[in-house]
Amino acid sequence: MRNLLEQPVKPSPLTQDLGLMLVLLLIGSGLRLLWAADMEWKGDEIWMYETARRVADGHQPWPLLGMTSSTGLQNPGLSVWCFILLAYLAKTPIAMVRWVQGLNIAVLWGLFGFCYWQLRGQPERSPWLWGITLAAVSPIAILFSRKLWTIDLLPLFCAAIILTHWYRHRRWGAFGWGLVGALIGQVHMSGFFLAAALWLWTVYTDWRHHPLFRVCWLSWLAGTGLGLIPLLPWAVYAASAPNQAARSWVGLVVPKYFVHWVTTSLGVNMSYSLGRYFWSDFLPQPVVFGFPTYGMALVHGLVVGLGLWGIARWLKSFRHPVHALLSPVAAPLGFYLRAIGFVTGMMFTLFALNVPVHYVFIAFPMMYVWLASVFSEHRNAWLTILGGQLLIAIAFLSFIHITGGFADADYGVVYRLQVSEGMGW
Repeated sequence: MRNLLEQPVKPSPLTQDLGLMLVLLLIGSGLRLLWAADMEWKGDEIWMYETARRVADGHQPWPLLGMTSSTGLQNPGLSVWCFILLAYLAKTPIAMVRWVQGLNIAVLWGLFGFCYWQLRGQPERSPWLWGITLAAVSPIAILFSRKLWTIDLLPLFCAAIILTHWYRHRRWGAFGWGLVGALIGQVHMSGFFLAAALWLWTVYTDWRHHPLFRVCWLSWLAGTGLGLIPLLPWAVYAASAPNQAARSWVGLVVPKYFVHWVTTSLGVNMSYSLGRYFWSDFLPQPVVFGFPTYGMALVHGLVVGLGLWGIARWLKSFRHPVHALLSPVAAPLGFYLRAIGFVTGMMFTLFALNVPVHYVFIAFPMMYVWLASVFSEHRNAWLTILGGQLLIAIAFLSFIHITGGFADADYGVVYRLQVSEGMGW
């Protein structure tokens, strides 16, 4: 149970069933591609596509800034530039969302292949592989891989920053880490917190306690400098814009990042997308001969119950949790869980930010890898959680396909219905 925060990692009875993992990865890939016309089509998605389309068609110059965020502050330009590049390849909203889906699938398989190869013969390979497998079938992860939204591009940049940071003691790796670290916050501003946390924990761990793994800091600095160039227009704008960050005492007292980390890893926060319909219409599914079976309610209850049981056992296994959290660990599992989980979360909390659910996807896929590590000694419970989340994901996509979404929920009315009614493209 202590393999998440202590070194060395013990061999796990949760065996690496490669065949099952590959099947689940295939299923998760298929679910991302299923019913693309059911994608969300609200203000953000419409703005993103129409802006990218106009620029690609030569009807509008490249914008220096992105769309306006919920705080009233415009996002950096890279947040829309990525979709402009996709617009040169995709002429319709469906074609563009197919590219987004494809990129997310490529990230899953790429990370899985990298961890399978890089961690061969190491005990911690199992939680890495199982965590990525869970990311493939988790409902909220599937939701955030089927939209024309910057959050859907974060897995690509998260994978890139982990892979380059992995080789930070080499010049090319340090350069890539600096470059991606400077770019990820320009895709979504939550990335600034991840980049800062990863840098701080690297300095604390590698520089002070593991001299043999010193970072090639000059290469990192060069990559960072290059990555900051596209940020200059936004920096000039932000310096004169009023500070409208969503801060509140609630964000300081209630560590929402960690709460969302747990619910996202368990896949039980689809109320984020469905709102009140999650309770009134989704949990009673499936409806058989007009009668609600409340199967989804039972599945959610099972996943939550097993999840809390496993997390409680994991927490009790630490005699000195503060010491375990702050101890420098060179092994990738412990290192990245501390940096991306603990330090990033603490930065969000200390800044008193009112963190919404989608901000936690800056940690992709580490929340899933964490849960796999928590259940590394409980194979049956782990497979039950995996199966439960897969059922929730299938039920959610089917529910949206049948209902067509809801105008007063976050998901909104699906694209295909708006097209058929003359409401959109």
